[in-house]
Amino acid sequence: MLCAMIEQYRPEHYREVAAFARKLDNFFYVKLIIRAHTTQRMPGACFVWREDGRVAAFAAAALLNEADAWLWGMRVDPAFQNRGVASRFTLAQLRFVRDSGRRWAGLNTRERRGKAPTFRVMEKLGFRLEETCGTDIFWRRPKSVARPRLARHPDAYRVARREGAKTAFISRNGWFYTRLLPARREWFNASGFVLDGVPLRLTRHIQQERGRPHRVVAVGLFCPPADFRSFVPRLLALAPRRGHLVVNYPVAWRREFRRAALESVPRMRHDRGCWLSAWRVYGKPVRGPRAGR
Repeated sequence: MLCAMIEQYRPEHYREVAAFARKLDNFFYVKLIIRAHTTQRMPGACFVWREDGRVAAFAAAALLNEADAWLWGMRVDPAFQNRGVASRFTLAQLRFVRDSGRRWAGLNTRERRGKAPTFRVMEKLGFRLEETCGTDIFWRRPKSVARPRLARHPDAYRVARREGAKTAFISRNGWFYTRLLPARREWFNASGFVLDGVPLRLTRHIQQERGRPHRVVAVGLFCPPADFRSFVPRLLALAPRRGHLVVNYPVAWRREFRRAALESVPRMRHDRGCWLSAWRVYGKPVRGPRAGR
């Protein structure tokens, strides 16, 4: 009987992974993950899961910092779904995370009614729901709204913790969340700003897409503005001309936030100037390496 096992991804696995990943959502994201951990040398690794002698699934683990890891990109061949592959694969990834010395592993999954079985699996594996966030992308800017100037915030970390934030959103080669610990205060505050009296966290970077530079502005909101209709157009004016703005915020605000966003740009709809989504963020403490290892 052939056994199931995890293997570190190698280039020769690509054909088998692509054969089933193309049948699933967002194959481009699988390619992005492979590129991040190979060509771009992002800390962590990609893996495949072999079942009955075949490559049945793909996933990756990003080592975000000295204490936290992020599991991302899980794709299971439809022929092997509903057989516990994702659960066994995740447990094997957690062993990699533990052996790397990280003490926490996180992951996210879409906030959808049809995802209820996934939520139950997370709980069964010992993951705890940390937060549920709206994460919206915008690539159109409101007309006649000047790009606002931001002021620095002296301690955005303190405000975020006061508002109940447990994780910090990161957009770079993908979407990640890391725990909002006291040890991260300086790192968090380095990107703390204020827009119209509202504290936020903002980062900028450039990535290559189709051989051209693509600018990404990522904003994390943790305090609701007094008036979404006046604040959101000013926020959207931060979107780069050749790139996109991604905004992460507590999901409880999504109706007000999105109504204000869609009103600010005529004819903007999902996949027409914006992409709207919500995600559950799960986390699990992971024991460090065993003594003597």
